[in-house]
Formats: sequence, C-alpha cells, structure tokens
Amino acid sequence: MDFLGGILLFEELRFSAEYLNETIRLFQGLIRVDTTNPPGNEGKAAEYLKAQFENNGIDAEVLGEPGRENAVAKIVGRREKPRLLFLSHTDVVPATSVGVWTHPPFAAEIEGNWVYGRGACDDKFDAAVHAMSLILLKRRNVRLNGTLKYASVADEEVKGMGAEWLTKRAPEKVASEYVLGEGGGPPIQLGNKKAYHITVGEKGLAWFKLTARGKAGHGSIPTLADNANITMAEAFINLSNHKTKVTIVEEVAKAIGEIVIGFFGEEEGSKILETHLNEKGLDTLIDKITSKDKETAEELRALTRMTISPNVIKGGTETNVIPGTCEGKVDTRLVPGQDRNYATQVIEECIRGLNLDLDVLEYTDASLSPASTQFYDTLRMTLEEMAPGCSAIPQLGTGMSDSRFWRALGSVVYGCTPTSPDVKLVDVLPGVHGSNERMNIESLEFATKFLCRVAMKVLL
Repeated sequence: MDFLGGILLFEELRFSAEYLNETIRLFQGLIRVDTTNPPGNEGKAAEYLKAQFENNGIDAEVLGEPGRENAVAKIVGRREKPRLLFLSHTDVVPATSVGVWTHPPFAAEIEGNWVYGRGACDDKFDAAVHAMSLILLKRRNVRLNGTLKYASVADEEVKGMGAEWLTKRAPEKVASEYVLGEGGGPPIQLGNKKAYHITVGEKGLAWFKLTARGKAGHGSIPTLADNANITMAEAFINLSNHKTKVTIVEEVAKAIGEIVIGFFGEEEGSKILETHLNEKGLDTLIDKITSKDKETAEELRALTRMTISPNVIKGGTETNVIPGTCEGKVDTRLVPGQDRNYATQVIEECIRGLNLDLDVLEYTDASLSPASTQFYDTLRMTLEEMAPGCSAIPQLGTGMSDSRFWRALGSVVYGCTPTSPDVKLVDVLPGVHGSNERMNIESLEFATKFLCRVAMKVLL
C-alpha cells in the first residue's frame, strides 16, 4: 500500500463507536494503575501497556529499573527508517486534597463526557492515545514505510529517570529521527481565531543554594548579633526585584507575532510588532497583550528572559535565638543561548556585598528544535485539516519535560498531542497537578485520529 492509499484506508474506516469505547477502556485502565510519584510504581503501568500491545500483535517490552520500568513498543514497516517515536510518561503527581475531588482520583469515573482521575491530562491521556494509535494502525494493516515507536516512561515528574535510562542504557530501542511528545493540549483563543501550541523546546534550569553567614545571639539583645535571616531577606528582595535582560529567540518571536495579529488584527497588530518587537519595546508589547489575556502575556514575559524565583528560606530554631546561618534556594530558568555561567553571574550580581555563599544545586541546558522543519509543517497542516479555523503556533515551554533527552540524541522533538478543538484551557488546566483532573471523551477520538494521520504522513 502506498502513502496515499494508507490515508484513504484510514479515512474510509471511520472511528467507530467500538474503537472509541476501546480507547476509553484503555484510558480508564491506565488511570486506575496508581503511579503516584514518589514512589512511582510505574512498572505496573508498563506491564498494563505491554499487555494491550501484545493482545494486538505488537512487539512490546518492559525496560528499566526494577519497579520503575518503561513501556516500549514498535511497528516495523517496509524499512527501518525513518523512525517516529510517540513519547509520554506514566507517573503522576500526588492527589492531594482528596476530599475536594468529586470522584476518587484513581477510579477513572465518567461524568457526562468527561473522564476524571489523576493523570487524565498529565500524562495518561498521551500514553493512552499514543498506544491506541499504534493498535489501530496495526489492526487496519496500514503498512508504513518506516518504524513507528512508542515509549511511556517513568519518573518524568521528578528527575526523568526513565527517559535517562532508556536513552543511555537502551538507545537503540528508542532512537528516532522524529519524536512527538507531551504538549499541545487545547487551542487558545486569539480574538476570533483559535491556535494550538506546538512545543518546540523548553527553557533551561539552574537551581542555586544560598547560605548566609552571621553571628548567633540572644533575641533580647539583637545588636550584639548578626541575624543571618536578615541577610537572606535582603538577598531575596534583590533577586525578586532584579530585571534580567530581554532575549527573544526566533521561535518565540514567531509566536508573539501570531498572538499579536490574532488579538489586534492584521493592521494594528503589524504596527505593534514593527514598533515593539525588540528588546527595548517588548515589555510594552506584552503589557498590551495583558489587556487581552494576562496568562498568555505573562507566559511570554517569562519566555523572553531569564526568570529568577527565590522560593525557600530555612533559618532559625527558636523565637528567642538569633540565627547565625540561613539557607535559601532559588529557581532560575534560562532561554536558549544562556548557560550556567550566565545564570551564576546574574545571581552573584544580585547578592554582591552580602555575606553569602553560592552553590549550584542543579543545572540543565535549554533544548530546542527549530520550527522550520517538514515535521513541524506536517503537524501544523494536520491540525488545520482536522480542526478547520484553527492554526498552530510554536511554543517554548517554561518548564521541563523528557524531550531534552531525545534532543541530546539528535532527534527533532515537538510536543503536540491535541485535545478536541472545543476544549478550552480553563476546562482542563485547574486539574493539572490539582484536584478533579479530567479529560473529555471527544479528545480521545480526536487525538488518536491526529496521531494516526501524522504517523502515515511522516513515515513515507
């Protein structure tokens, strides 16, 4: 069967009620495997997924550290290459405040057209629809001209242990020219238009520890001591008030352009961009976006500079004891092109003159795949085909995902597992790492069909 024939076959065999019910059951079964991290226990989810694949004649394995294994599967086409990997993760964050959940977090109950449960968005939705797309392509005997791979990994929410294990210990199992991972979600409203995000990269991370040195003493005579907490408070104020340099990478500039035109129209938007899309005028531009959508505006502000967030202070033991030491922890996120040395220099500038020691706790480079590839265009065009009236814009993530491990292998990696176009961010975002996490049933069908189309287009 040639490429066009594969597309026609897929379109002729509609996504039946039977297929949808099967997808729902797979999704519910995955949610019901409690993979709260810590401790994870992702191996149970990996075994569940392996069984789903093997029941449909797909080669699958469970690989990784004992109890923290990853699910890996593949469909081999006429040739080994090109290779496309669907990447997700099986671990979930703890379900806190269970008393405010309307449904038990691991029951996967359905109310209306929504499936409720921890991981329903992050990230068992991706894991389920990725798996179902392989199952349907195999069942329909669609012969691809490359290899379609699957990996749902452990420990994405904490350290990325599963992704690191696979890419370092078994790279031949997961190496791919193209990777489609976590991201996409609901489209955002830009004036009269909607646009899906395609995540093209993510900011880097540098975490610092500050240690203030003072002189302990009795709280009744503070002038005889040197309160380390006060020193740390001064450092935190300096860090919080520091204005970092604006840096606009190409992909973010493209996203800003699409967003401004969407909100303000072609004529006014073009004038705003011409005047303010530069280092000097960017904050004025972002302030204009704030009048339309504050969340989008502040995300763009964070994507156009190194951010500094001083978050932890630990000092003092008793009310009447002046502390001689105090520890602080600071979260910084870096745009592509900034590195550990740059971040360290910025923090040193903020604490200069204070009696503080500075240590790097953790560091990870930013990672980026350009938005100028045929793979990106395939994702964009497929979204536009399936959701008429919707467009797509590149997104640089403020947080981190497992994508960085595959970019280190040389893969082109994008995050794009979309919901159905009728879903709004407000419908699902409060449940991500919060209570009453949920996903609508229409999105299970939409995303599975999207993934099947993408696989057939990419694996020519």
